[in-house]
Amino acid sequence: MRARLAIMMALLYAVQGTWYPLLAVHLKDLGLSGEARGWIFATFAIGCFAAPIGAGQLADRLIPADRLMAIIYAIAAALLGLMASEWVAGAWPIFALFLVYWLVVAPASGLSNAIALRNLARPREQFGGVRLWGTIGWMVAGWVVAQVMAMTGSDDGPRGASEAFAVGAVAAMLFAFYCLLLPRTPPLAVGGRGLGWSEAADDARLLVRRPIVALYLVTAFGVTLTIPYMFQVQPTYLEHIGLPRRWVAPAMTLGQVPEIAALWALPWMFRRLGDRGTLALGILAWVVRYGVLMLDPPLWLAVAGIPLHGIGIGCFTVAGQMFLDSQAPPHRRAGAQGLHTVITAGFGALLGNLLAGVVVGRSGDSAVVFIVPFAVNAVLLVAWAGLSRRAFQMGRAAPGASTAPSPAGIAVPAVGPAPGSGGRTN
Repeated sequence: MRARLAIMMALLYAVQGTWYPLLAVHLKDLGLSGEARGWIFATFAIGCFAAPIGAGQLADRLIPADRLMAIIYAIAAALLGLMASEWVAGAWPIFALFLVYWLVVAPASGLSNAIALRNLARPREQFGGVRLWGTIGWMVAGWVVAQVMAMTGSDDGPRGASEAFAVGAVAAMLFAFYCLLLPRTPPLAVGGRGLGWSEAADDARLLVRRPIVALYLVTAFGVTLTIPYMFQVQPTYLEHIGLPRRWVAPAMTLGQVPEIAALWALPWMFRRLGDRGTLALGILAWVVRYGVLMLDPPLWLAVAGIPLHGIGIGCFTVAGQMFLDSQAPPHRRAGAQGLHTVITAGFGALLGNLLAGVVVGRSGDSAVVFIVPFAVNAVLLVAWAGLSRRAFQMGRAAPGASTAPSPAGIAVPAVGPAPGSGGRTN
């Protein structure tokens, strides 16, 4: 079972890893302004507003999550193939294509998490080891694209990166077929009618009533404001300071090396550092990363600092998903992952991408653009370190606080008035 879920994660992240690290370079080659690039990158966030909670409810109530994933990636393969054909040109047609793409594909990350967490015997211990194969898939995809670009000679001039979209289309089709082999993950909420929007809203209200969950979601929103700088700004900045184009995607995979180590070590970090310390370590990694970039370092130092992004992803993003899953009712976990996606990859990524586009449009590919993400993450780190302990204590002290063991083996709070926290405080 773990092997099947690991392959799922590898293929899912390989699809995006083929083209996403080169999207900024591709759009720049097409002559699009910083603001236009910002809007195109923001289509991911717009898709997250419209799709994930709805898809999460479909997976919770109507359609097996594995079959829904197969449908999603069959459509994704066609859209990436259209982008590779270069028939779509100009800011608004490209914006429209990526908007449709993300309206379809945005739910996939939350659905894959739900499939894995539903089918693992000990998800808090095993999820990190499964999820790290997504990181490996992203890395392998970047190196494959680099070799394809070297063979086609696209590193010789500003001619875009259509090869990356072609490789992505092939990977998406393979993944669509593989989803048919995933363990059947039928809906759990079989007693209600419709899409359960009122139930989803009730679950959201119960979650945010826990002070530590509310603090985590606010912090995650703030962190996500700065993530676009890694993919919308950093690739063109690295090329600007001398990194050859075909090495941009492989260089970006350096962030996945420590991410793999962090994912393997998550069970140990949860035991030694607790939820508070593990998440704080992730934010700290981004503070250091953006702090180095805003000082306009030499190329070797800019590249050497990329692994810090992987520590942030492993210790904050993935660990945060596991933390939120432990707080959700067992039969609403896909919806909870969708809520998380809307808040972070939706609101946060939308505002972050637009902000990054404006900053790049005014400052160009200079190091000064990284001052903003450095300042935001520094404030978030101080706030999390100062408030998270009291938030945990408030949750424990709430009347009626209790936890109940879930079928998957994670302790989740029992549904009721003023539910308590299910996480550790140290």
